[in-house]
Parts: sequence; structure tokens; C-alpha cells
Amino acid sequence: MSSCGLVASGQGKDVAAVIDEAAATDEAAATDESAGVTFSTRNGPAKFYGISADLDVYQLSGISDDQISSTQIIVSKGETGPMAYHNVLQAGFHVNHAVEGDSFTHFFAHWTVSFDGNQKTGCFNFLCPGFIQTTERLSPGQVYTLSALNLNIFRDRHSLNWMLYNGEEPIGYWPRELFNNMEDSSQIQLSATVSSPIDKPSPPTGNGQLGGASFRRITITDGQSIPYPKSVYNAVTFNDLDKPFYDAEYNGDCCLFYGGPGGWRPPT
Repeated sequence: MSSCGLVASGQGKDVAAVIDEAAATDEAAATDESAGVTFSTRNGPAKFYGISADLDVYQLSGISDDQISSTQIIVSKGETGPMAYHNVLQAGFHVNHAVEGDSFTHFFAHWTVSFDGNQKTGCFNFLCPGFIQTTERLSPGQVYTLSALNLNIFRDRHSLNWMLYNGEEPIGYWPRELFNNMEDSSQIQLSATVSSPIDKPSPPTGNGQLGGASFRRITITDGQSIPYPKSVYNAVTFNDLDKPFYDAEYNGDCCLFYGGPGGWRPPT
């Protein structure tokens, strides 16, 4: 085990295979619910070039092999269309047996590009060519046993690649050639997401307690890596299920508090 609290990952699967397997298992599909905060640029010249935040990390239990609980930073552009130019990259931690092959908490990275409005390319971790790793200390797809991450996603001014750091240490990058619309970002989201078959109660997020986990020291930056004042962007908190299942409360001064025990079932 390295000093970053990593142990070897289970065998992952190609994302297309994961989707096909899920569809074959239950054609009724799973429920997908999220809670968090979305930052978008106001009308004007401002564009997002980076986001950093401290994330609490927990080792959740009670998540079955066909469920997912994920916490992530999502950076995107083109979310309002046309969908042929919708680009997304994200990083965080999850319990996702379908991707990782076990029920441990894993650090992950993911990217996707819609290139004709319907078809997409991209994947988790290293399940397809894309993300380039530059350190052995923290690798997407490996089990993460520490209690915190300091994630920083930003576009490098010189290479124009999208970089992923943990604190001051580079993890790797998404090459600019992967994307067709990511010269900058128009939307950033900090969120927790769950997925569950409709016949099972939804899994927990965060530490399993309402508002018990957090993103702290949230900083959004411009093209010179200078923090934006909050007046430059909109912040909208959302919660698909609300209490008593999940919570999301954004304190504009520092933090997003989120998490919950889950236990929701769709009405019959």
C-alpha cells in the first residue's frame, strides 16, 4: 500500500459492457438521484477554467453489487446543447461494483464526449484510451482508504490539457484532443449521486448521515488561475429526493454539506 492510502483495484469492465449488463439484468432500469450544487456562468464574458475543493472521504457499507454511491466534481460545457458538443470530465470517489469489481471506496476519473447528439465516447479510469497518469502515488481506479481528497481540476494555460491534481501533486491529465468543446467550462457541479434497482432502497451517500459530509474550500478560477469572486457565477443547490433520504446545503462562504442514509423506494 502506498502512502496515499491505495490498494490494488479489482478487475474493471468496459463502460459499454457495464451498460449492456445492467440493461440485460433489469430492463426496467435503475433509479438515479443526485444532490449537490451547480455553478454556472452569468451572462457576460466570464468562463470557468478550474475548480478545487477538499472532499471528505468515507468507507460506506451496505451498498449492494447492483447499486452505486458516488461523490464527484463535474466540469462540463455544452450542457444546454447542441448535444453533439456536450463534453464532461469528472473525478471523485465511489462505490461502484460494476466498474471496479468490488464494494470498496475507489478514487475515480471519468470523461465523456457526445459527438453526434446520440453516440458518446469516454470511460472511467483507464478502461479506454484517454486519461494520462503522471504519478504512481494516486491512480484512478484504485481503492482509497484515506479520509480526505483535495481535488483540483483546471485547464493548463500552456499545454491546454485539463489537469487533475490532489493538493499540490499532479495525478494526470485529460489531453485536449479528447474533446470537441472544452476550451473552457460553462458549468461545474459538486454532487453525490446514487443508482439503485427499483426494487431496492436507495444506498447512502457521504457518511450516511444527513449533511454529514462536505466539500470545503471551494474555489473556481479564471484562465490565469485567479479565484473568481462569487458575484461572477450563479450557485444553485439541488436535491432530487430531499430529506429524510439525502441533504444538500451550500454555504456560499465555504462549503457544501451533503449526505444521507438513503432508503428511498419509488412509489408503486
